[in-house]
Amino acid sequence: MIKKKGCNPCKLFEPIIKKLSEKNNLHFRTIQAEDMPLNIRPDIFPFFYLRDGDKLIESWGGTNERKMQSVLKRNIKNFTID
Repeated sequence: MIKKKGCNPCKLFEPIIKKLSEKNNLHFRTIQAEDMPLNIRPDIFPFFYLRDGDKLIESWGGTNERKMQSVLKRNIKNFTID
């Protein structure tokens, strides 16, 4: 998750994605946008990359929980929400 300092949507959404990643045994980490070079910094926060090692599977931005669940269900075998 790429988050921006002082971003309220980032603060609200981080615990949700953290909980889902723990439940589904996924590696989750955060990166501060301010620590990234300007030319690769996303325009939307929070921003997510779903990766398998060095391979980018999918990326998306925003706090739409349905979108996030859809991406994860589509790409992760046995993904559970509850």
